[in-house]
Amino acid sequence: MVWKTPYFSYTVGELPKGCQMCVRGEKLVLFTTGVCPRNCFYCPLSPWRREDVVYANERSVKRIDDVIEEAALQEALGAGVTGGDPLARLDRTVGYIRLLKERFGERFHIHLYTTGALATENALRKLHDAGLDEIRFHPDLFNPNSRLFNVEIENIKNAFDFDWDIGGEIPSIPGQLDRMKWYAEFLDNLGAKFLNINELEFSETNLRNLLDRGYRPISDESSAIKGSLELGLRLLEWGEENTSLSYHLCTARLKDAVQLRNRLKRMAGKAAKPYMETTEDGTLRFGIAKYGNLDELYRFLVEEAEVPAGWLFINREKGRIEMPEEVAVELAGAVEGDVRFFIVEEYPTWDRLEVERIPLP
Repeated sequence: MVWKTPYFSYTVGELPKGCQMCVRGEKLVLFTTGVCPRNCFYCPLSPWRREDVVYANERSVKRIDDVIEEAALQEALGAGVTGGDPLARLDRTVGYIRLLKERFGERFHIHLYTTGALATENALRKLHDAGLDEIRFHPDLFNPNSRLFNVEIENIKNAFDFDWDIGGEIPSIPGQLDRMKWYAEFLDNLGAKFLNINELEFSETNLRNLLDRGYRPISDESSAIKGSLELGLRLLEWGEENTSLSYHLCTARLKDAVQLRNRLKRMAGKAAKPYMETTEDGTLRFGIAKYGNLDELYRFLVEEAEVPAGWLFINREKGRIEMPEEVAVELAGAVEGDVRFFIVEEYPTWDRLEVERIPLP
């Protein structure tokens, strides 16, 4: 039976362990490289991630301890290793898997996504020996005549020589139901556990490719592709009747409304400074003051306005003084001149993405 989960997704059978933890916000997203042996027309990666870079969630990794610090801030119970293709930088990826297992223990669950093109027997053994728990393959399914496709298929077969959970993860591309069925049967015959289907979405990098192929968004407010969700549901219905795999149709709404929100909520408690309020969505809410000379403004607020120094923080990087929301509201009605006050909300992430700014009169 196809059933709708509390996470706005759809499933047949049991969710893979990696997905169970991901929707609860328990998984660190470890991006080990943007390098990939393929160039899929639907790839959503941003331009700055299509390089040989490493990210832990939104944090650009400059040293190995950055990964550990980000996992600790999130109170992560596992990691999803992604790219690019993480196997394009195999030793780096293996090193991070070992590091996380050594630091957080064997129960720290790690799953990895790969095209399969570079999943040689030696590479698979290294990943397995490092402690990888779950591997997900995304072959060049929608370009079966590519030179890599046969290599990927043979490499996937070799993965069954090792003791870990094996599945597939592919986008739901309208018009490609037969190819998706073929892959489901291929995995099922090998004894795989699951096939994850992702609702296809527009991004700044795949927009032109998708439009040129006739794909359209479901609405002006959504990045999801028209027909992708419906096709995914058709595959799940077929798969329940014709295979023994578990299926998970991961929707665009799940990623934003559930997975990201839950991860932010896990991070907010540790990231929040004393003057910040954590919201139900996991954002940080506080007041700020903007002025040309921050030191002069700070002295004025402490000495003239009699604001306790412990309530104020000079953020020189962003050119502002931060404070509790109620202090900003009170000061906005009392302080004259060129000082401007705002209420802001930010993600508790490394990049502190600002999601709202309200000017105070």
